[in-house]
Amino acid sequence: MSRFHKALSSVPLKDAGFVEFASDDPGAQKILTNAITEFAQSEDLPLALRYDNQQQLLHLMGKLQRQGRDLNADSIQCRISYKDEMDQNSHSNTSEEQDNEGWFPLSELFGEVSGHSVFDYILHRLFTTHLQPVVQPSGNIVGYEFLLRSLPEQMPFRPAELFETARRIGQHSFLDRAARHSAIKMGASHLQPGMKRFINFLPSSLHHPDTCLKGTFEMMKETGTDPGDYVFEVMETEPLDDPRLSKVFDVYRQEGVRLALDDVGNGFATMDVLDRLQPDYVKMDRRWVGQCDSDTKKQRYINDLLEHVSRFNGVVLAEGVERQEEWDFLRKAGVPLFQGYLFGRAQPVPAAVPAAVR
Repeated sequence: MSRFHKALSSVPLKDAGFVEFASDDPGAQKILTNAITEFAQSEDLPLALRYDNQQQLLHLMGKLQRQGRDLNADSIQCRISYKDEMDQNSHSNTSEEQDNEGWFPLSELFGEVSGHSVFDYILHRLFTTHLQPVVQPSGNIVGYEFLLRSLPEQMPFRPAELFETARRIGQHSFLDRAARHSAIKMGASHLQPGMKRFINFLPSSLHHPDTCLKGTFEMMKETGTDPGDYVFEVMETEPLDDPRLSKVFDVYRQEGVRLALDDVGNGFATMDVLDRLQPDYVKMDRRWVGQCDSDTKKQRYINDLLEHVSRFNGVVLAEGVERQEEWDFLRKAGVPLFQGYLFGRAQPVPAAVPAAVR
């Protein structure tokens, strides 16, 4: 593994490392020096910073991005190295090769969505969490999915765009963690014990599951919530063939947390993946739910999925239920859990299911 961060590779930035800058522009050098001195320790080198947590790195980069026109980020080279990989590769390259390796334009760490930098979204929690009910065939609410949304007073953004931008510049691990912790706090303040809390996570953001999830488990303890009330959903927007994903599942399950695979039947979430990961909950993609009451192809898939999941005692949850007829068919087919606009949209506080659909 390279000792240096690879920009624009979807590799997540790490919580601790050594960041260096290089520029021939005296004006840029002055801006960099002034920004670094707010965070630098006495042993740090000129135009470099050893950071011990994500806040230090995000504050520095956010400050530099806010310099805007005064700082030509394309003309500044940046390099980030990590001690664990430095130790492993200390004898693999010559000194000259290491001096020339790992540099990229500073601008490749910058990203903006709806007028705010990704740094600011993470550091200043420029987002909120909404809850959408998950119901049983009776219409009783047994849990909520927690969904990241824009704050009411700010310019709206699309969550998918924010996460994709964060992924492109290596900040998806930090954003994913901030979203998880926001959801845990929201659930602690709004839900009773025993109510399930479905929370999304990006597998690629957990480069070291034991350490990356430590703060998440600590947050559960701080809020006094039961790990058994949590269901963490693997988002299907990423390839699911990474062998480390099984390790992520193991770490969660050791703490008593349940796992779900999102959007099954679409993209990377295939039957083969189900067999390998055997999640506790299987969230059937909405493409199989819409008009399922009149589509025999969808009905066959639903029946096959229910039979398949029963082999490892998983629970199927149908997403995107919008019509009474769909819900009626799914209940008769034996689907045990449901989610969709028929039962309510995601709201800033838990909402009851409309009486008309009970």
